[in-house]
Amino acid sequence: MPTPVLDARKHAVLEAIVHCYNRTAEPVSSQKIVRDYDMGLSAATLRNTMADLEELGYLMHPYTSAGRVPTEQGYRVYVDRLMTNQKLSQREQQFIRDRYASSRRDFEEIMEQTSKILSAISHHIGVVLSPELHESILHRLELISIDSEHILAVLLMASGAVKNQVVSIPKNLSDVELYRINRILNEKLAGLPLKQIRQISRDPLKLKAVFDQHLSPPITVVTQKAFALEQETHVYIDGTSNFFSHPEFGEVQKIESLFRVLEQKEQVADLLSVRQKSLGIQVLIGSENGCEGMEMCSIVRSSYRVHGNQFGTIGVIGPTRMAYPRIVSIVKFTSQTISELFEESL
Repeated sequence: MPTPVLDARKHAVLEAIVHCYNRTAEPVSSQKIVRDYDMGLSAATLRNTMADLEELGYLMHPYTSAGRVPTEQGYRVYVDRLMTNQKLSQREQQFIRDRYASSRRDFEEIMEQTSKILSAISHHIGVVLSPELHESILHRLELISIDSEHILAVLLMASGAVKNQVVSIPKNLSDVELYRINRILNEKLAGLPLKQIRQISRDPLKLKAVFDQHLSPPITVVTQKAFALEQETHVYIDGTSNFFSHPEFGEVQKIESLFRVLEQKEQVADLLSVRQKSLGIQVLIGSENGCEGMEMCSIVRSSYRVHGNQFGTIGVIGPTRMAYPRIVSIVKFTSQTISELFEESL
């Protein structure tokens, strides 16, 4: 069903109600709009306009209050048509840069630092989704002997991420042979995406083509087991306690349902996952996120680039009553900063 076209007056009134409700968390009356906003409209005209907006589905009456609050549809119109771009202050931009400058540029630390930055500056929940592991580029492989039957395969990715895997090996594989296998694997596989290496490891013909005269049973075993990895992502979350400060989550059952979702990392990964890999901002309002228990929340998310065509996602989860221009600017600036940070580290 097409969205009704609103005239300038309805747009202005809807925008004023969104701003007022986001600031006060209280239903907005026509008298409050007259008092706080110089719109040149009488209280009677405002009441009629608000009634029209309610009939169109952009506002609603909460309980028996005389005031009105925006609906999901109202917020969607605000975000898509009325919201103006807001730039972070120099102080806020410097705060973000300083937090990254204090880190060791370790991949895990950057991921954790990003969720903390988003949480601290937005006062909501900061979430970071690492790039999918199978998209990562292998930088180097280190094979470390544990005992006569096991080695530790340490996969160092081009992004800086590290993945460890304990691998069973044929008995009596000498340290010299292990060193030789390690060298050959790096010569043949470094620089390839993990998903391509997995395909090679599972196909005898591809193994033979890649390793040529170097192929041996130990190389086959080590390659197959060292790269038998799940297509996993890691989720980093910070700031869940921020939700206790929002009046709409004052009821225990509401905050419990939200926390149950946040405890399920796979669900959070689905919420943050951006199918269209670009650095553009996406805003999901209320039920648009499609997750039971998150109907009262909105998500502002954006991809960031790690290496080549590798993308992760960052985002802020907050109540639908959030300051969208500010949160969008936070996510956008942080996304750009973290992409630049990874580009510098390559």
